[in-house]
Amino acid sequence: MTLDPFLDGGPLSLALAPEHPPQLLLSPNLDIPGPCPNVEPAENPLRQLLVPEDAWEFEVTAFYRGRQVFQQTVFCPEGLRLVEPEAADGTLPGQPIRLPDPGVYLTDGDVMSLVKRVLSNLGGGLALWRAGQQLWAQRLGHSHVYWAMGEELLPDSHGPSGEVPKDKEGGVFDLGPFVADLIAFLGGSRRSPHYTLWFCLGESWPQDQPWTKRLVMVKVVPTCLKALLEMARIQGASSMENTVDLHISNSHPLSLTSDQYKAYLEDLVEDMDIVPGEAW
Repeated sequence: MTLDPFLDGGPLSLALAPEHPPQLLLSPNLDIPGPCPNVEPAENPLRQLLVPEDAWEFEVTAFYRGRQVFQQTVFCPEGLRLVEPEAADGTLPGQPIRLPDPGVYLTDGDVMSLVKRVLSNLGGGLALWRAGQQLWAQRLGHSHVYWAMGEELLPDSHGPSGEVPKDKEGGVFDLGPFVADLIAFLGGSRRSPHYTLWFCLGESWPQDQPWTKRLVMVKVVPTCLKALLEMARIQGASSMENTVDLHISNSHPLSLTSDQYKAYLEDLVEDMDIVPGEAW
């Protein structure tokens, strides 16, 4: 395990997307009276789900040496920060998510001491926030952090996607390629798009090694993306005429046929143009 020995060189700042007021997710309703049958929503309902920053919910799960010690689902329009158990709120942006005291869960004294050292060197925390169609991350302490996209039950064992930078923000997820992969998946592709972010704190990535041997691993799942992929899987197992209901936390239920779902996704791709780093 290698911990960063140098100190911060100056104040930190995060460029966060401005907060927008909550918006409701509209649901197509063919029973609404009107002059024309089969009336479509005035606006793409998937766009209403994905665009507002405050509509995104994150499920955060932490593991100490492969043992799950924490799980919390949070709405955080200004982003979140993974911090040590005794961290003060401070003035940094982002909702602090306090990782638990390893003494409560670990019995091996040496491992407990190492985990505490990693957590104590998080400083201002590991920050994660959304701006436009991307998720960004930045470490605000001494502990190095590596990240990778992976399956929800298993991180990528072939190597990290990168190291979370300390002096600037780094992109860790782009919604455009995810939506494009989701359309391909609906079209029969066997490649399931990834939406789960894994972070390895204080140590190198568990490349070609069991991830359960690492001291601190954190998994972050945007729940709306999980629901969109699950809907695509259900659509693939049903007929084109059947409708599937989409339920995502604080939004209204949404019923779509496979054709409607694919058309709305394609509309999103046209809006985004799949340009990394470009906001909507």
